[in-house]
Amino acid sequence: MSAVTPLITFGIPAYNRPALLAETLASIAAQTTAIPYEVIVCDDGTENAATVARFPATHFFYHRNTPSLGPVRNWNEVIRRARGTWVMVLHEDDTLYPWYLASVIPHLRADLAAICTRTVSGATPPALVAPAAPAQASALAYPPRFFLKSAMTPFPGVLIRRELAQRLGGFSANAGPLADYEFWYRLACAGRIEVVRTVAAFYRVADGQWTERAWPTMIRQTHLLRLRIAREQFPTTPRLGRWLARFFTYRNALSYAARFPQKPASLARALQLGAIPFARLPSGWVWGALKRIA
Repeated sequence: MSAVTPLITFGIPAYNRPALLAETLASIAAQTTAIPYEVIVCDDGTENAATVARFPATHFFYHRNTPSLGPVRNWNEVIRRARGTWVMVLHEDDTLYPWYLASVIPHLRADLAAICTRTVSGATPPALVAPAAPAQASALAYPPRFFLKSAMTPFPGVLIRRELAQRLGGFSANAGPLADYEFWYRLACAGRIEVVRTVAAFYRVADGQWTERAWPTMIRQTHLLRLRIAREQFPTTPRLGRWLARFFTYRNALSYAARFPQKPASLARALQLGAIPFARLPSGWVWGALKRIA
């Protein structure tokens, strides 16, 4: 372990996908901004040690979980082992573009709970043109009310203030596949979250992912989380909060119905929310209105 205290810890919860892990680690090593950092791979499998060993031992460290922890507990394990002021939980199949650090470093300050960049998704990372001046990219606040629509990012590229993440207890295993969404919301309630207006992270969408397996349950869980957010963020206008929760759940249900052939009961119930007043309003209009009242 390096004697220099890192500014940032990149925590990689890994499980038996060494080829993808190599891409993730290489994307960190390729960052164009030099800062003190560490990479901690917490391995829930058995096939990743050799991959980590290919990278400089001064910055890249390997730990094998015995016994395996499972996804959410492993996310918390990388936070527990982190030494950096800031920590990122970066999945082994996601990557950062070389200008990621250059985009976020100018915005780091003590009053932030978390900061991220915009994210692009797909089966493989698309080739993007590097921004001319990533350090000059502006950042927008993402307040708690915005979570009625969605989290601020699919997952990759979120830098969290480590001390705050630990104080909040990290990700909740009880939230299951919504553990990231629920945690980001708690972070937003505890401090300021900002989104840098530059695409600098990649979220891989592939067959067999957790979302693909769990989406019927996620519809109901997401709606319950939205109702919680509505209660907490719209205490004086509860009807408005509930309407917004129902509206965005209905829109999610439409996207799931178009993407998957299954028609579980949870999807049918969510689609029934189309009977609420003004359910056919363009989602962009409702999102714009929510941003104005946030």
